[in-house]
Amino acid sequence: MYGVRILIQPDFKPSDPAPGGYLEWHEWAGVQWEAGLRQQQCCKCGKWRFPQELSGKIVVSHPRDMRGGVVRMERPVCVGCAEKSP
Repeated sequence: MYGVRILIQPDFKPSDPAPGGYLEWHEWAGVQWEAGLRQQQCCKCGKWRFPQELSGKIVVSHPRDMRGGVVRMERPVCVGCAEKSP
């Protein structure tokens, strides 16, 4: 005997927050990508996040380039890492 499973997922919009489930997250990420939103890497945990998943916190560093000059780098922090750190 064979069964059929039907998965009903909500319709996501580009400004919606990320859902919790695995399949829902991938459906949501596809909508974000099609809307032109791109991920950025969190400087604390290294995970790639969409703009809705990033906090307003920015970490500024000044590394040196290959010629010895100083470069200003601004990197975002995700909401999870921003809540953990003071």
